[in-house]
Amino acid sequence: MNIMQMGGRLLLSFILGAVIGLEREINEKRTTNKKGLPSALLGLRSFSLIAVFGAITGFIYLRSIPLALLIGSGYILLLLIFYYLDSNISKDIGLTTELVALYSYVIGILIALNIFPSQLTIAVTVMVILLLSQKERIKDVVEDVGRKELNALISYAILAAVIMPFLPNVNYSISDFGELSRFLKNLGVSSDKIINVEIINPFKTWLILVLVTGVDLISYILGRIFGNKKSRLITSAIGGFVSSTATTQSIAQESKTLHKTNYLLASATLANLVSFFQIAFLIGLINGVFLLKLSKILFLMIVAGALLIAFFLKNKENRGLPRQKIGKVRAEIIDLPGALRFAGLYLFISILAKFALSLFGGAGLIFATGIGALIGLDAVMVNTAQLAGGKVAFELAIFAFVIANTVNLTAKSIYSLILGSKNFSQKFSLSMFVIVGASIIGLILT
Repeated sequence: MNIMQMGGRLLLSFILGAVIGLEREINEKRTTNKKGLPSALLGLRSFSLIAVFGAITGFIYLRSIPLALLIGSGYILLLLIFYYLDSNISKDIGLTTELVALYSYVIGILIALNIFPSQLTIAVTVMVILLLSQKERIKDVVEDVGRKELNALISYAILAAVIMPFLPNVNYSISDFGELSRFLKNLGVSSDKIINVEIINPFKTWLILVLVTGVDLISYILGRIFGNKKSRLITSAIGGFVSSTATTQSIAQESKTLHKTNYLLASATLANLVSFFQIAFLIGLINGVFLLKLSKILFLMIVAGALLIAFFLKNKENRGLPRQKIGKVRAEIIDLPGALRFAGLYLFISILAKFALSLFGGAGLIFATGIGALIGLDAVMVNTAQLAGGKVAFELAIFAFVIANTVNLTAKSIYSLILGSKNFSQKFSLSMFVIVGASIIGLILT
């Protein structure tokens, strides 16, 4: 290593240490310890010198490992003494400043020894500074987090990071299950079209479960950010993100007692509009190419929905509306039983669609997709996205999407006729017809 390289690494260590120290100095000036005195004794100069000291230790390590280890041990000892004295004087047992001082020292060593690329070291340092600068905001968030939120995060981590990585990413067909295959052959079912149909991929099926519970988590976060009682429209949007069908049914029931039809129509349409974004999000995670091919259809559906909402909101009848909370409050943030039911529904639709596709071709897939859409659109679209571009041509998958959406919106219109007032149900059905028309136009243009 030449002098220029050493000088450059010392300078980089100095700059990163100085930036960390500047953040500490600015942040700690705004806070005081329990005695009302400033919290920090270390600032810009201290941290820049610590980082440079770390770099010098790294250079020494290249020539004499024992001496470098001795210097490092001495620094850690001094840091522990500083913490002991500072905590006794200030009566503050926080470790943040001391940990940052240790980090700055290590940063200097990493830069000197070039253990990691400099870009990575700088990026990590920037993230640390960002974390330190958000002290008050992080404190507010932590104080507002309860056991329910913690349990939800732990549950999701178990689903996504503990269980899923160990599941086999293998497609299993009937022929892989010896007893089931022999049973079907005894019944006279020996066609390769049936025996070799893929039934389940444990990893992909569990991935769907993870995606759905992730959507539950996102919807809860949106509710906490915007508040579920602030506005009827916001409540409808959040409800649509969770279940547009349940939200539509709830609004339809309310239309019999609350004679604010246009505003309720705007709320119901918004719930369904949000569900289009949810569908697009799920499809994009599974098959980005399929989402791009659906872009015209989704765009026209969203534009049609937005125009309908604007039309309904032009009416002034929404004045004096009470604040609303749609649906029941879930006892848990992550509805694991609901997610398991969804996974089961998805698996059923997936198997049905694949059998129908094998036996009857495209017509069978369309039929299975239409039947599944009567129950819900998410599972059908996830299955279609997985098949699109592989077992099924994109053109057929796009047509299946339009059919499924038409069936689903028609089912919601029927629910509104059963549960809602005559005025609401008629206008809502007409609105869904407009959105279906927009999807058909998009299909023609695709």
